[in-house]
Parts: sequence; C-alpha cells; structure tokens
Amino acid sequence: MDFVWQYAYDLSFYKKAGIFNEIEYSIKSVRKNFPDCRCFVVGDDPGFDTIHIQAPPQVTGPNSEQPQHVDKINKMTVMANHPEINEEFVLMYDDIYLMKPTTVEDLKINWARQEVANIYDYVKSKTRTGDRSYKNIWSTTYEYIKMIRYEKDEKTYDWETHTPRYLEKTKLRGILKKIDPMNPMIVTALYDGYYAHNTKIINTDVQTDIWTHTPGMDFEKLLDVQYLNIYDNVIVPEFINQMKKLFG
Repeated sequence: MDFVWQYAYDLSFYKKAGIFNEIEYSIKSVRKNFPDCRCFVVGDDPGFDTIHIQAPPQVTGPNSEQPQHVDKINKMTVMANHPEINEEFVLMYDDIYLMKPTTVEDLKINWARQEVANIYDYVKSKTRTGDRSYKNIWSTTYEYIKMIRYEKDEKTYDWETHTPRYLEKTKLRGILKKIDPMNPMIVTALYDGYYAHNTKIINTDVQTDIWTHTPGMDFEKLLDVQYLNIYDNVIVPEFINQMKKLFG
C-alpha cells in the first residue's frame, strides 16, 4: 500500500522549535504498523528515506481566502495524477500516527465524529472544533455534501476526524474537478460525501486527538489506540520520550 504525506516544512512544529520532527515519527509509525508500504512525500522533502514528489510552491498569499486549503488542493492534484503513486493510496499528514498494526480493511473505514442533521446547529456545537475560517469552509463544503447525500437518501456525517484516508486516484480526480480553487472546499469531506459507504462513529478507543498538554497526562494510556492526532502544544518531553520508546 502506498502512504502519501502532503508536507509543508514552514508549517511544521519542527521548523518552529527544532525538536521532534513530526513527519519522521509519522513515517516510522506507518513502517512499524503497516510494514508492506511505500512512503511518498508530496511538497517539501523531509530528508528521510521516502519517495519525494515536488508540488507547486506553497500557497501563502492573499489570492485566496483559504490559502492553506488551496495548497492542499494543489498537492492532492499532484497525488491524483502522479504515475508512480498506485491507484489506491492512503493520505497522511505529519501529525497523524498509526499506533497499532493496521490492515487495509481498517483503513477503508470512513470514520466520522457524528451524524450532521443540521449544519448550522452542528457547526456551533462543541463537537465541531476549529477557528472561524475553518468553520466557514466546513459549512460551505457540507452544504454541498448535504445535497449529494439527500439525493442518494443517505445520512450526512462529519468525516473530518483527521485520520488516515483511503483514497482512489480516479475518484479523487473527479472530486478535484468539482472544486474552484478560488472558492475551495474540503477535498476529503467531498470525497466521503460521494463515496463513504462504511461510516462508523469514532471514539477514544480508536483515536486519541490531543490539543494540548496538561500536567499528569497518562501518555502510555492515551497512545494505546489505533490512531493518534496531535497538535503543537502537546509536544513536551514526556510525549517525545513515549514516542521514542514506541518508534525509536
């Protein structure tokens, strides 16, 4: 299985702090828990034993209200069209980790936070985290998804759980054609809106999603899950030591 990271060094914690290279440990976690893999990095070259694929320059300017999402669209377009990446692949980010042995069937599960009955009520709830900019693009995307799912008589879920995403290049190319880069939507959400047929509600036994460090955190317990998603404020010596213990 091909695992493909989209990566921008300038946005990484490692660039800011010089400790704990997130993508290094993300790659290590995949190689340990899904050994039959090839590891690609689209964007900046992290300098590890991976297959590096160049992408358009990182989007940072004022040409779009959502430069980070435009940058993701550009990198996913490269993934969807690059001949060396297999038709089926797993999309990764540097802050996502496989913490236990994982199968292809595991990766095909469409994990969701919960069903979305009413977009406006849900986006105001505590379940849908994110700043105003993210919630705006989330709402725009899910208004579109609601129409797709309604026409198919299927429920809508919030699939943005920041877990590994199993994708097919042919389907991804079709999704990308629907998006205007100047008014972007969330690509992975649209993909699941069209193709999610194995949705399950995620829970703390499956994923630990850690925003920040608090004194007394039991990292051994928190990391005893299938998937881990972290944010910069959790990268403290106790966390780093536990990750080194697990992945060397």
